[in-house]
Amino acid sequence: MDSVTEKLNRCFAATFPTLDPAHYAKASVDNLGEWDSIKQLTLLTVIGEEFGREIDFEEFEDATSYDALVRILEAA
Repeated sequence: MDSVTEKLNRCFAATFPTLDPAHYAKASVDNLGEWDSIKQLTLLTVIGEEFGREIDFEEFEDATSYDALVRILEAA
């Protein structure tokens, strides 16, 4: 079974195809210029598909970094 980070890495690859995978773990809204509101919605949609769950956008309201996403997804 794939780990949360393996699945999340696939989500980042699909959403941010030009981002070097070595930088996924440090990615955030603050340091990734292309991570805007549209990319946030895209990322959450991809996460929903990858993890097979319906996304509650309020639950992910503060998920503006890779680390925050990992914490939320591991807690689910």
